[in-house]
Amino acid sequence: MIRLMGALLTVGGGAFLGFDAHRRLRRRARVLRQLAGALEQMDREIAFRLTPMPQLMEELAADYPPPVGTLFANCRKGMKELGERSLAEIWRQALADTPLDLEGRAAGILDELGEVLGRFEESGLRSALARAVAELTREGELAREDGEKRGRMYQVLGLAWGGLLVILLL
Repeated sequence: MIRLMGALLTVGGGAFLGFDAHRRLRRRARVLRQLAGALEQMDREIAFRLTPMPQLMEELAADYPPPVGTLFANCRKGMKELGERSLAEIWRQALADTPLDLEGRAAGILDELGEVLGRFEESGLRSALARAVAELTREGELAREDGEKRGRMYQVLGLAWGGLLVILLL
């Protein structure tokens, strides 16, 4: 009976690892999609309403669920130090404080965007936002495709790994 329970726990652990890897892939695609939407909204607000940056960050924080909303909330909190620190530094700190789980190209896109925020006039900012939205949308599509391809594989490999471990241990 104890062996059976151990075997079930081992298979369950392997399955959990596979399903968790799949969940992380789906989460990454969702975060990229939400970031692209938030930056599109930021572009529209800047173009049509000329919303001040602190108010815009507050609205975006309220409109989007974590972790994207948390990114803008952290940026809004940092804006209290706007005279002492540049908006680029505040943006970079908000990116570091927010668990977005982005790596590589997507993280670089957001970091580059921070360099533009608060430094250029409306047209320069809007073109940088449009470029970031296009690149994040592309990254989100790639992440979604990757999640579809590798996600199922991770689930099966987790189950197979757990089953193989049970066979080896019994």
